[in-house]
Amino acid sequence: MDGYADTLLRRRNPDKGWGYYAGKSSWLEPTVLAALALHGHKESDEAWGLIRGWQAESGAWVANPRVGAESWATSLVVVLHCVRGEFDDRWKKGLGWLLRMKGKQAPGPTLIDRLLQRKQWVEQDNTLDGWPWAEGTANWVEPTAHVLRALRLSLPGASSDLLRQRIEMGERYLLDRRCKDGGWNYGNRRVLDEDLPSFPECTALALIGLEGGRGMDLAVSLARAKADWGHRQPGLSGALLRIGMRMHGLAFEDRRPEITDRTETTQVALALIGEMEGTWRQWRGGTA
Repeated sequence: MDGYADTLLRRRNPDKGWGYYAGKSSWLEPTVLAALALHGHKESDEAWGLIRGWQAESGAWVANPRVGAESWATSLVVVLHCVRGEFDDRWKKGLGWLLRMKGKQAPGPTLIDRLLQRKQWVEQDNTLDGWPWAEGTANWVEPTAHVLRALRLSLPGASSDLLRQRIEMGERYLLDRRCKDGGWNYGNRRVLDEDLPSFPECTALALIGLEGGRGMDLAVSLARAKADWGHRQPGLSGALLRIGMRMHGLAFEDRRPEITDRTETTQVALALIGEMEGTWRQWRGGTA
């Protein structure tokens, strides 16, 4: 194990989970990402025992047992199920929750808008379903990317028409939200006749979500990611770009993201996942 792994191990809580920062209580997102980063080690297995107990009756996993709110990071737990090859009842319930989850679509143009040929403030296809951070709220690029990864990895265990339809719709959603510069921001590519810029972390996550899709041209998006990497993106952006480029087989000049004692645990885990021999391969779908 290297410095990233050592940092994760030092931060591990007595309950075998991880908080967002050292000494803080365990939460779902950092615990699942740390378990994915340490996949193959006993610490990951021990965290898995904790995570499995956090599933709600709905099939979702809660962000923290004391909070009890259904978490978007359910998608990450489903990914970890697939990485571990555990297509069991808990996985099935979690997958079902993801398939039922839909965001609130923005309203389309009114009759007056159409009669007056008014342009919409936000130019996008609002008939496409992605995924929200929380049920009943708007769809966004980041949760959609995470769910797409979980659904694609679930195909070997549950190849259904609904699963394939949601994957196709999610891919169409992300491609529709792609910015003019080839990357992605949180979800709006053009507002009030102005093209909006992409953000490196969103571009990386969209590429992670779209990996394995067929019949789509991602050349301009991969070029955007490589250009962002060339600007020496720090922290979360750098860690995610590294994973996204590796998943797509893009050649780039590697450098290890810097971490300190104040770096968020999720970033440390993502930095370890993005190592040449890291578990980005399993996140993509394959052996390390």
